[in-house]
Amino acid sequence: MSYQRAMLVRSALLAGAKGNVLNIGLIERYASTVLQADVKSPEETEWNEAKSFDEIPGPRALPIIGNMFRFLPHIGEFGNQPVMEQMRNLKKQYGPIVKLDGIPHRRTVVFLFDPELSEKMYRMEGRWPTRIAMETMVQYREERPELYKGNYGLASSQGKDWHNFRSKVNQHMMQPRTIKPHVGQINEVAQDFIEKMRKLRDPETLELPKSFNNEMNKWALESICAIALDQRLGCLEFDLPTDSEPQIMINAVHDMFDLFYKLEILPSLWKVYRTRNLKKLFHCFDIMSGISKRYISLAREKLRESTSMGNEELSMLQRLVAIDEQTANVMIMDMMLAGIDTTSNAAASALYHIATNPQAQEKLHQEAAKVLPEKDSPVTYEALNKIPYTKACIKEALRMSPIAIGNLRTMQKDIVLEGYKIPSGIDVIACHGIMSQDPEQFPRPKEFIPERWLQGSEDNISAKAAHPFAYMPFGFGPRTCIGRRFAQLEMETLLTKVIRNFRVEWHHEPMKFKSRFIQTVASPLQIKLLDL
Repeated sequence: MSYQRAMLVRSALLAGAKGNVLNIGLIERYASTVLQADVKSPEETEWNEAKSFDEIPGPRALPIIGNMFRFLPHIGEFGNQPVMEQMRNLKKQYGPIVKLDGIPHRRTVVFLFDPELSEKMYRMEGRWPTRIAMETMVQYREERPELYKGNYGLASSQGKDWHNFRSKVNQHMMQPRTIKPHVGQINEVAQDFIEKMRKLRDPETLELPKSFNNEMNKWALESICAIALDQRLGCLEFDLPTDSEPQIMINAVHDMFDLFYKLEILPSLWKVYRTRNLKKLFHCFDIMSGISKRYISLAREKLRESTSMGNEELSMLQRLVAIDEQTANVMIMDMMLAGIDTTSNAAASALYHIATNPQAQEKLHQEAAKVLPEKDSPVTYEALNKIPYTKACIKEALRMSPIAIGNLRTMQKDIVLEGYKIPSGIDVIACHGIMSQDPEQFPRPKEFIPERWLQGSEDNISAKAAHPFAYMPFGFGPRTCIGRRFAQLEMETLLTKVIRNFRVEWHHEPMKFKSRFIQTVASPLQIKLLDL
């Protein structure tokens, strides 16, 4: 018995003796209850000893004007910097945790630049992780109840609604065998794109045109449509008419991301009144929704005609339609939203890094030649399991040129990070785009070293030495990117086909990037293609 407990029992015994009442068991239970009331959990102790939320380092918001002036072009200290550079400077000035508030119509955000802090944050995300919804999309879907019926999809829903939708589609999107029915389609798209690249390059310089960035968008759109709509849209045809369905779709997707940036990131009054940009965005959604509905109807007819097919032979669209038409429509819209600009820019940056690293390119070519005996040999499902160096090149390109700065979570419980209180309801961003370029995590971070991702790589460069939460290009946990396998399929197939057919070179200034809703390639993708 502890000293404190013994003293409590002694006091109770003395009191009981005076009253001629001696119930030892009752006295001991009383003493135990009193002591337990004084004992606090480690979490409570940590919270009570932590510094306040207001003490978190960060730019100080000024009265009335807040912090917005710091991000204005030509005026603010961060005004003319890309988002990644802004994040680097915030980390440099304030440390591993930074609070940013005082931005009109925007919530306070805490940025994390340390993988251990990020891990602790993720471990507290709960069963149904929450993050800021794309509010313009929520608004659009709320205004069309006949189409969405309160089901807003993965990008816009939260809590149990999000969990229920994710549970419906997860088995059809995340399992490795999911990509198998689509390998042939994606190979055909890549082969057509190779032929188009040959025709697009300048006959004298052998360089691709300045407009090739848009051609990469067309490739990504054609690829995701082959998967999501189970149809070729015709995006890779030459001289597409301006009123053709593929060109209308391409324009809608391109405009959509620009408008997302203006409405969701930059200050906007769309919540006050229906702005011109909001109307434009809703028109883009209408275009995509209309085209999606038509192809869903076609998929439903094909499903009726293919009752003899095994489940593994069904396309992703057919599987979704088999759940219900509404789920299919919402999921396809989300795939279009997330699977075009992201994949095209990731593939473009990978091509750039390969073109500027001839030693890595030679290893890549040797690997491609083994799985593709001829230049026009198809990429097969089996071949995709035999290209570890290609996969390593993609990982390294995403490390050096991340598409997003990181992952956001809205805290559902109070948590202490770096000794500071983070109350429930606060938005926290784990900035993996910065962590993945930290020399403490990845030695020689500015060098393109695919070998760091391979088994048996040297200890001084191996990615295994990095904290597991430093690099997360596809997210973490239940909210990990649901289209990851399809994006990898598209990029692996394209890179294998390109390097099997060409030696790629870069003879321009280093690649520049710009920040829209995501980080995109800003420099013209004028890669030189030499036939092999």
